[in-house]
Amino acid sequence: MKIIESIDESIDLENRGPSSSRLYNKIAIIVSLIGLIMFVISAIMYQINNVLGLNIFASVIIPDIAMLVTSIYLAVAERLRAKYLGAIVALILAGALLACLIGFVVFELCVYGQLYIAPFNPPPHL
Repeated sequence: MKIIESIDESIDLENRGPSSSRLYNKIAIIVSLIGLIMFVISAIMYQINNVLGLNIFASVIIPDIAMLVTSIYLAVAERLRAKYLGAIVALILAGALLACLIGFVVFELCVYGQLYIAPFNPPPHL
């Protein structure tokens, strides 16, 4: 089976599926995108000003983790139910968010020696 045929089959299957599956896939994609946007904003701010970027990342790490868990929970359930293209896209976006979070956490641990999480371990002040 070619890739184009597989994608067409996934789209047809998603269109024929129940409305709850489409809703869960859309929610998973939107939540992953919001998490990625929050991470990108904190990464851009870190490039502009280190302390400001650390403050922003420390304040968005917990919501990003909650969004990651929500997205993976919804997308995996729909992916196991059937081969929906929306669930595959949501899992790819959630994987990208997970890679970004792990990368920045490792970066913080290597450069600063500790992980800054806003209510528990606040970053340095401006």
